[in-house]
Amino acid sequence: MKSFKSIFTFVLIALFATTTYALDIKVDDQDVRREAVMAYNNARELAENREFVDAIEIYREALEIATSPDCEDCGDIVEHIESQLPRVYFSRASTAFERFRNERSVDAANEAIELFREASEAGEEFGDNQVRDRSRGVIPQVYYNKSLVQYNQENHTAALESLDRAIELNENYTLAYYQRAIVLNNSGADLEEVLEWFDRAIEVGERVGDSDNVGRAQRRAGGELVYQAVQRMDENRMGDALRMLERAQRYVPDSVDLHYRFAEVYNDRGNYNQAIEHANRALELETGGVTDRAKIYFELGIAFKAQERISDACEAFENAAYGDFRDPALHEMEHELECEGYAASGSR
Repeated sequence: MKSFKSIFTFVLIALFATTTYALDIKVDDQDVRREAVMAYNNARELAENREFVDAIEIYREALEIATSPDCEDCGDIVEHIESQLPRVYFSRASTAFERFRNERSVDAANEAIELFREASEAGEEFGDNQVRDRSRGVIPQVYYNKSLVQYNQENHTAALESLDRAIELNENYTLAYYQRAIVLNNSGADLEEVLEWFDRAIEVGERVGDSDNVGRAQRRAGGELVYQAVQRMDENRMGDALRMLERAQRYVPDSVDLHYRFAEVYNDRGNYNQAIEHANRALELETGGVTDRAKIYFELGIAFKAQERISDACEAFENAAYGDFRDPALHEMEHELECEGYAASGSR
């Protein structure tokens, strides 16, 4: 399993850059207006000091005073308060999310979710659509990151519930669909269900232009099918393995491992032309060194040998004589094919 740190993601919250102004108290201000101004200034100072809970409380007290019938000419105070309060709510929620990032606990995630919900409500209450919409947009991301905490704790049921909530709130959240497939796969779910969620991630990602996560889902789905094919190969169920590889090809047509496994299966089934085709394709795609390419050349050599293309087989086995494939490749060249230049001792 990847470390939690490596998979913990979040779209960074751009905190609102707000400028707040202290209101002056004039000598001839009425007592009620004076009280409202003092409360506003007190709340403003608390917010600047990041004491958001107290700031919200005092801002609301100031608003209650400023909107009372006794507070004449207090419209400016009301305007200032209503412009600042939603942003203070948002700042409080953002601070809670930073705590979640540091603590990486479910409780901290729940607190952040609740505070962003309150920020959204404050935006709605005071007509600040930016705060409302941004808060609503953040909540699914917090649920997603909460699911990562739960997944890391191997609480798969809770992780799936958090991902379901993220998807419910944002049906275009590609990464949540992808992560749901990952959780299902690691909890032992049926392969078809896992692939269904990878397919959903791909469909959503293509619709919203999320190419990075489309590619991620394709690679994981294809990789899982190749893995399942290898399991069936180990059980000598080559027909089933081939069907898995054919399905994988839809997701990862340019996978080195996919074409290498095709070559293995086709060699086992005696379809040597197809084994050669896929081995050559794997070699085209492989970007590693001679050791990485050795296993592919070995399968190529097996196919050439079966077709009695001795010169081609010798060349392929010579290129395969590295790493774990050195000894079996040398055996083929020395004892099976008696390739030119190879002595029985195993040296060239």
